[in-house]
Amino acid sequence: MVARKLKPSRTISPSRVAAQCLSRVLETRDEITHGHAARVGALAARLAGLLGLPAKRCEAIGRAALMHDIGKLVIPLEIIQRPFPLSQEEWGIIQTHSRHGYTILSGTGDPDLELAAEIALHHHERLDGSGYPDGLKGHDISLPNRITAICDVYDALRQNRPYRSGMSHRDAMRVIFTGDHRTTPGQFDPDVLSAFQGISGEVDAYYTANADEKLHGHATMVAPLDRILKASW
Repeated sequence: MVARKLKPSRTISPSRVAAQCLSRVLETRDEITHGHAARVGALAARLAGLLGLPAKRCEAIGRAALMHDIGKLVIPLEIIQRPFPLSQEEWGIIQTHSRHGYTILSGTGDPDLELAAEIALHHHERLDGSGYPDGLKGHDISLPNRITAICDVYDALRQNRPYRSGMSHRDAMRVIFTGDHRTTPGQFDPDVLSAFQGISGEVDAYYTANADEKLHGHATMVAPLDRILKASW
């Protein structure tokens, strides 16, 4: 009997599998959070490339940023989907999602998932120390978190939420670059801000193509996830 040659199997990294699976869990539970997470992952990968990071690192940051809100799986849906502004107590509950996300993703030993855990924990930290949960300042906040922070804020401003309508691209950029009662430019890394401003037109076109109303009911985004995480729009 002639032995058959086995074709080499294609190894899929645990972090890639986790990103896809957790993304689908989010989609099943809450389509608003899922669409937001997917777009933030795409923007983060793109910005990482513009800042000169190697392609594989950009992919890792994109996959990790995709999971930045995974801790919201622990937050009651009646709070996440409340059709009016949250109370102070409810806002405190929402803020616990960062530590819940870290708990879910940490301790695996996989470098990409450990990066995802770090981003889940610290994507709400701000350069001026006004963020949470640890009040980190400046470069005590890792570059992947400084990248994810601006992507997260931009998408949150654009997205329709149960209690308000989303902003136009122009208004969202104005808030980020001039500030309002929610945020100031000093909360963001100047280099990341500059890179983000440089692709303003691309960002607007990408969001428009992948807005929630175009994602609902579809298994994939308009730009496939694998391509998104290679930062090639």
